[in-house]
Amino acid sequence: MEDLSILNINDQLIILKDHVLEIIKNTNQFATHLAKSDSERQKLKNKLIENVEKIHKNYEPHMPRHSEPLTEERFSVKGSLTPFLGESPICAKDIPKLEEWPTFSGEGEYNHIEFIRTIDIFQEYFHIPEEIIVGKLHSL
Repeated sequence: MEDLSILNINDQLIILKDHVLEIIKNTNQFATHLAKSDSERQKLKNKLIENVEKIHKNYEPHMPRHSEPLTEERFSVKGSLTPFLGESPICAKDIPKLEEWPTFSGEGEYNHIEFIRTIDIFQEYFHIPEEIIVGKLHSL
């Protein structure tokens, strides 16, 4: 930068004007770059949203039966128990007695995790339908 003290006022103004114009030019370039970045960011965001929407339309997540809403249809029994109990035969003597089921005290931060795991194991191993488990839970 030049020493403005030895120049006359007109020369000083010209130099200052050049500096201001340079600052404005740099500011405009920066603003253009930011706008372009925002535009590109918005395009990427829109593309991501579009892809997520496609996935949600085509993907049915695996939901455990306890997450499904309780409907009258799930608990209705028409004719035989086969639709109610599913295809796998259940022998009542194979299902663990209620005293063997874990209890959930609600105390402690993670007290429910072991309870849920055990119920899931019973359901999977003994092929116990959700409806029977729900009935047993009311008796605990």
